[in-house]
Amino acid sequence: MDNYYQYKELLENALSYYYTDDEYEKYIGYVPKSRYDTFKYCLNHIHSLNYQSIIVELGTSRSFVDGRFPGCNSSDIKYWESTNPIKWDWSAGHFTRIFSECTPSTSILHTVDLESEHIERCKIMTQPFSNKISYHVASSEDFLRSCKPESIDLLYLDTGDVNPVEPTAQLHLREAMIIVENNILRKNGLILIDDVKNIASIRDANETSLLGKAKYSIPFFLKNGYVLALNEYQVVLKKST
Repeated sequence: MDNYYQYKELLENALSYYYTDDEYEKYIGYVPKSRYDTFKYCLNHIHSLNYQSIIVELGTSRSFVDGRFPGCNSSDIKYWESTNPIKWDWSAGHFTRIFSECTPSTSILHTVDLESEHIERCKIMTQPFSNKISYHVASSEDFLRSCKPESIDLLYLDTGDVNPVEPTAQLHLREAMIIVENNILRKNGLILIDDVKNIASIRDANETSLLGKAKYSIPFFLKNGYVLALNEYQVVLKKST
């Protein structure tokens, strides 16, 4: 997992271009830890397993560059600078690249997205590790229904937009219900939910919940066999039953 540490500063600083610590204090009440810490927790879990791990990502990495650079969400390959990670889309987390590059060689990552264009961009960004990735153009709900019971070690829930909150929160609840009803996480498996403490959900959408697009899914998981492992910008839930 040593190769993960090269991305520490990029992940820790990713959101500072958009939100200040003062804004976090005002809208969230504290400054949450970055994706670096929650990703690290999940990577350590995957590395602790003594079998071929299965990772599922709902909502693929879809931009060649961060939103502060020209070319964000463009399919023009000229914007992908494979040797210049400073420009990569760290404000969105770049999960597909990180978890294909920094997990054991036997791990399998399924990345799922509704838009074929997004998947094609992701294939370009993850080409060096494509032997570990299965790319799916599908709805998150359809994909989850196709999963066998107790088949997933880490599920990354990153579907929908931060704003408006309500449609994405409803989608996350439907996804959570399928996950629980079909029992698709292995015991001690992890669910990682992105953008829970996103300031824009509260500041721009006048949300009263501090859980953003996870305001329905997290309470549902906690009532149905999951416990809170980490509560930061992202939330990690662990299956306990």
